[in-house]
Amino acid sequence: MNDLKAKSKHRLQLGDLQFFNGGGAGIQNLDRADLSGREKRENLVSALESGDSEEFAKAMVNMAEGIQTQILQEASTMMSNHLNDERVLSDRGIHTLTSPEKEFYNEVIDAGGFDGVEKLVPATVIDRVFEELMQEHPILAKINFVNTTGVTKWVLKKGDVNPAWWGKLADDIKELLDDGFETVDMNLYKLSAFIPVINAMLELGPRWLDRYVRTVLLEAMAIALEEAIISGTGKDQPIGMIKDLKGSVVDGVYPNKTATPLADFGVKSLYKIRGDLSKAGKRKVRNIILAVNPNDYNYKLAEHVVYRNAAGQYMTNLPIDATIIESVSVPEGKLIAGMAKDYFMGVGSTRKIKKSSEYRFLEDETVYLTRMLANGRPKDNDSFKVYDISNIGAETP
Repeated sequence: MNDLKAKSKHRLQLGDLQFFNGGGAGIQNLDRADLSGREKRENLVSALESGDSEEFAKAMVNMAEGIQTQILQEASTMMSNHLNDERVLSDRGIHTLTSPEKEFYNEVIDAGGFDGVEKLVPATVIDRVFEELMQEHPILAKINFVNTTGVTKWVLKKGDVNPAWWGKLADDIKELLDDGFETVDMNLYKLSAFIPVINAMLELGPRWLDRYVRTVLLEAMAIALEEAIISGTGKDQPIGMIKDLKGSVVDGVYPNKTATPLADFGVKSLYKIRGDLSKAGKRKVRNIILAVNPNDYNYKLAEHVVYRNAAGQYMTNLPIDATIIESVSVPEGKLIAGMAKDYFMGVGSTRKIKKSSEYRFLEDETVYLTRMLANGRPKDNDSFKVYDISNIGAETP
């Protein structure tokens, strides 16, 4: 575990984002609470927040083992009932594999595991993981993902400076361009996922093994990326939306932004949020996300946005162009507002799965490790605003 302890608490390495445009249905009929268990998912979130590498490894393996058990049970049921229809298999996330995918998984099976398999995980497998990730996690679908391919310096436009202007040609062009952009160092950090594989899992064949690998990677990425995007500290991990980029950094950790009190969730308050994001009227604001904890949505906000139409159907409606996104990574009592495109996440990797020498080996089970290299941050300190909504819905004494 020395390597784990020396690195970030958020790790996992998958494929480059240049492989986004693949096909395949998401794992639509799988209740991930059944696959991994709510408690196992919560344990993984807690381990990420604590920064304890040992606990993270245990929680990751525990969750993966739950997924493995569920898939073995489902495969056994389907085989005993002779459910081999392609449509039925597809509905359960069992894809028809491409030739490279089939070749890769057959090599894994022949080798008795991923150890010694020199081929990279096929790009289409990673593509499906990202596609499913974005379908099921709105905040990840909306932010600005960038394929960095190893680039560690990114050029960003400064908030209020327009790098284009009218005027005579002059020697101060370079100075104006320098004022319009800034270069940001973006070292990539590691996010690790542990994948335990028992012999019975390999015996199911390449299509079920593909389903298992994708599900583990989907679970790990969804939890870790969302946690980092919302509240990442900046120390060996991305900087979250909730962080103050201009605050005093202590031991690499950025402080949280001071939350502005929001007394209610009425029209005036929502337009205030929209105005706060306009940078004093210097930009138009569209497609705002309002990220809140599920508890706050259920007990504070739902009554303000849910209504019943003439047909008796319950609908949601907001007076501004905004989408409410529930995330367990948002602290209770807080609301994060901004345009999702103003958060960017750079990702790059080698798509390699190898035997883990950093964690335990059980009888009839080998644990493998894969990593994603990533980093991210808001474009500037005004990209996202934080509001205190703890008093919304509070009873007046």
